Amino acid sequence: MSKGIERTKGTIRFAFKTSKAKLEENKNIQSLIFLFFSYGKIRFKYSTGYKSCFNDWDFKKQRIKNKVGIENKDKINEDLSSLENQLNKECANILNESKNISNELLKYKLDIFTKKIEPHQEINTNLTFFQVIDKYIQEKESHISIITIRSYKQTKKRLEEYEKYYNRKLMFDFINISFYNDFNTFMESKDYALNTIGKHIKNLKTFLNYALAEGYSSNQKFKSKDFKVTSETTTEIYLTDSEIKEMLDKDLSKYPEVELARDVFLIGCYTGQRISDYNNLSENDIVEIDNVQYFKIKQQKNKRYNREVLCPITKEMREIMNKRHNKKPPRKIAESYLNDYIKQVGKMLKWNELVKCEFTKGGKTITKMIPKYDLIKSHTARRSFCTNKYKVGMSVYDIMLFSGHTTEKEFYKYIRIKDEERASHIVKTGFFNV
Repeated sequence: MSKGIERTKGTIRFAFKTSKAKLEENKNIQSLIFLFFSYGKIRFKYSTGYKSCFNDWDFKKQRIKNKVGIENKDKINEDLSSLENQLNKECANILNESKNISNELLKYKLDIFTKKIEPHQEINTNLTFFQVIDKYIQEKESHISIITIRSYKQTKKRLEEYEKYYNRKLMFDFINISFYNDFNTFMESKDYALNTIGKHIKNLKTFLNYALAEGYSSNQKFKSKDFKVTSETTTEIYLTDSEIKEMLDKDLSKYPEVELARDVFLIGCYTGQRISDYNNLSENDIVEIDNVQYFKIKQQKNKRYNREVLCPITKEMREIMNKRHNKKPPRKIAESYLNDYIKQVGKMLKWNELVKCEFTKGGKTITKMIPKYDLIKSHTARRSFCTNKYKVGMSVYDIMLFSGHTTEKEFYKYIRIKDEERASHIVKTGFFNV
């Protein structure tokens, strides 16, 4: 946003999480202030915990403006300066001790300085590889989603299977490119999909970063560019607004459980939430603002950030609740049942169009023609909401307000439109004189 503050040990600047261009559109919107630090190849950012807006921020000085009415400006500016000085001090100490500067170590040092965590009095360096993983999972259990914890435990299980298969005791010092290649080959032999393998590598790197930051390991070979997380874009469908309407109008009264699954799924299509959020709503989540009712949802996946979104209760949602659920949100249903039942609904609606699906499994490229109804799953609801709102011209920034996506990069992974549809959307926003 402006020229950084030069230091001999790197460059520090303070800037908003939200882009300057977006803040300039509404100059009173609050955005988190981040510390950005660069040193060689290191790119580090750290949340200061403070917020400000375009009108109150001095972009040249990178501090809160000296304006009447901003009561805590002096405190914020003092804390920003202290954070800057502390980072310079920690970098100097790390380099004097001949240690490598890493994002994990910097975050750990600043978390102690800002009292987000307590410094470790003593670290038990005798913990085994798997004991450190268990410790990490235990520490994270109350801060992240159940799905993420389940994913971590699955990765631990794959590592235990690898250890048993090769009869090799896993230790942090043994994690290198040779291990990476062997572990990938092992998972391919088990016929895992490429994205599943990538997920386990990503989780493993999370464990290794934790071990490095906490002093259980000094091995940084996993930071090599060859120790990469593999991924591919898989074939995912979305339901159009007319298909969602067709599903809503389908009489399923003879099949109560199928009807329940359909209603829960449609709530997801209208709110744009993950199943962990749209499958867990109650009347206690309903709030009224300016005579409009909303679901106020604290997102499970983002609970560590205390992320809340407001989803307006549409006429269709009201119809579902009033007709079949005693004016309340549909009761919760197991995700496995929901996935099976909504495929049945798609089959009833004769959504038999064959969709070409390509993916990598067991190290081989697989091509299959799959009926559209068989590709419907719980997450199709969230994908449908984002894609349909985008197609009718709602700005990405506004869609993210309701869906809860934190970055545009993550958002664009969800929408499933052709390049010509995206081009049409951009033209309609008025950037071209047509």
